[in-house]
Amino acid sequence: MITFTLKELAQLARLETRSEQAIATVSTNSQEIGPQCLFVPLKGERFDGHDFIAGALAQGAVAYASSRPDTAETSAVKVACPHTLRLLGKCGQLVRRKSQALVCAITGSCGKTTVKEMTAAILSQCGATLATKGNFNNDVGVPLTLLRLQPEHQYAVIEQGASHLLDIARTAEFVESDFALITNVGAAHIEGFGSREGVYQGKSELLTNLFARFPERNDDGKLPLGRGIGIVPCDSPWWHQWQQDFSTQLKQGRLLSFGESEDATMRVSAIGQTGDELSFTLTCTVPGLELNETVTLKTLGRHNAINAAGAALLGRVMGATPEQIVAGLVASSNLSGRLTPHRFACGLTVIDDAYNASFNAVIAALDTLKQCQGSRVMVFGDMGELGDAAAQLHYKVGEAACTRVDAFLALGPLSQEAIAAINLCDAADKVVTNASHSASHEELIPRLSATIKAELAQGHQVTCLIKGSHAMHMEKVVAALLELGAQLDQLSK
Repeated sequence: MITFTLKELAQLARLETRSEQAIATVSTNSQEIGPQCLFVPLKGERFDGHDFIAGALAQGAVAYASSRPDTAETSAVKVACPHTLRLLGKCGQLVRRKSQALVCAITGSCGKTTVKEMTAAILSQCGATLATKGNFNNDVGVPLTLLRLQPEHQYAVIEQGASHLLDIARTAEFVESDFALITNVGAAHIEGFGSREGVYQGKSELLTNLFARFPERNDDGKLPLGRGIGIVPCDSPWWHQWQQDFSTQLKQGRLLSFGESEDATMRVSAIGQTGDELSFTLTCTVPGLELNETVTLKTLGRHNAINAAGAALLGRVMGATPEQIVAGLVASSNLSGRLTPHRFACGLTVIDDAYNASFNAVIAALDTLKQCQGSRVMVFGDMGELGDAAAQLHYKVGEAACTRVDAFLALGPLSQEAIAAINLCDAADKVVTNASHSASHEELIPRLSATIKAELAQGHQVTCLIKGSHAMHMEKVVAALLELGAQLDQLSK
């Protein structure tokens, strides 16, 4: 972390503390107190970090934040504040301001973590790069990520998540990004946002914050287009809305786009999948951003070619060369739980896509599975946080599955809508011959194992893709299938 003083923090957060105490670490965990540490207690649904202040001081914290009127009997400095969570954000903002790194922010209904990893891999070819770990993308995770900035960092890639309006606006205040990218606007977190329009507005808060910080072009001669560049997907149904809402920035050449459209700033074309390799061509003709490269990645899913186009454009405006972009994309590794294939000699391939599930991501997974050879089995768990649209979107998943997979096994009450759609489907190109619903993992896993064994016994190759929300714990299904594959391989020896 870049060191700051409590006086600097107080000035930024408009607090009364005048202490010159230097802070070298910030912690929200009383058991993880580093040198010259400021302990920031947070309140959760089942705990209040204020109850652990004494423990943090005993561990050596030199200062502590508190929204309570009481004062601990200690020589440590108390930082009184109305809201400790906001103070944590201000700590992150202060470190970000003291950093010399170029900072980009990424959000979207799905794909943001993949684009974050791709972008970080590209920028790592250019210099020391900090990136959000895992999904540390909320009110707590974003400040903690900013607090990891070191003086040597030249770039920072910050992922920002949201499930309600103003979620991104809050964290964007602390990130103060120089560049921003929205991967997409989909049917995710509708329950929190209230509607699809609410999702659009929530994601667009990233652009609103960016363009407020950079009301004019910011050409400094060091970057192709300067800072204050926003990037969105032009294949999105919301592309025209972005063009209207940010027409000034569009005319200034500061609202750029990526996708398969010929009008995209960074166009992706010639997308092809061969086994575990995804190939595509990236093309950009904007002066200063020129690029024309064919890329091959060890990953699945044509949607990842779109993700790569977004990451490539973001890397390009931040100064990466075409060679660095290709090298970074090739170096980016497939994330666990996101279309990760596990192949077995018995003929079974398990595609682990169990990390989470939004509607758009489920459709992308079905499209990926459709391209596989042999028998295609989809294991689908309920999607979460869809509000009034939940039943309709689960039904649409079933409609999409009808023409894409051979077997569809569902788990969870909402996924019964998908089974209903499959049963009612009379499409001429319907391929599903096996659709079933299970009420529990204990019911699903034996049924799934029997389905796979029956297909293998007939000499068919079987590809099984697992997808569902966090709450459905689809990783249990993945674990069972990996064990099954290992057992079948052992029996075949």
